[in-house]
Amino acid sequence: MKNFILGFLAITLSLVCGSVGYLRLGLAEVRADVNTPIWEEQLVKFAVRASVKRDAARLENPLPPSDENLIAGGKLYLNACAGCHGKPGKPPDNSPAYLPPPQFVQAGTQYSEPELFWIVKHGIRRTGMSAYGPLFDSDEQLWLLATFVKRMNRLNPTVLAGIQAKKP
Repeated sequence: MKNFILGFLAITLSLVCGSVGYLRLGLAEVRADVNTPIWEEQLVKFAVRASVKRDAARLENPLPPSDENLIAGGKLYLNACAGCHGKPGKPPDNSPAYLPPPQFVQAGTQYSEPELFWIVKHGIRRTGMSAYGPLFDSDEQLWLLATFVKRMNRLNPTVLAGIQAKKP
């Protein structure tokens, strides 16, 4: 048992020292103009997904996904999000210098409404997704936005017409 514990501690210490050495020697690639290694991209996605899921676990959307709420959320989306994430029926025109943001119009999203609410409110560090909570008047607006984004790739024609309608 003593040898097992010593072996475990030695391996753990080696991994920690090796990781710190890798980072301190400047071996980690940080240039924005090269492709991210797939292992790093998957590790970051895994970490972001787990963190958002944990932080949003206690949240619950108080708004039903009615046509009225989807239209209100869609109008908020067009004003605040469409520049990066695209308009319904039209992909965004993103600069190739940045990683493309999620394209909800085509692919939808794997996140739940509470997770979308949390992401919009708090943002995700070291990505193009800033914290937009302070820019909205209320949490209700964030919930309207989350409700819309979750259903964005399967909207009925009434909702699409309501979103695109101009104010009189």
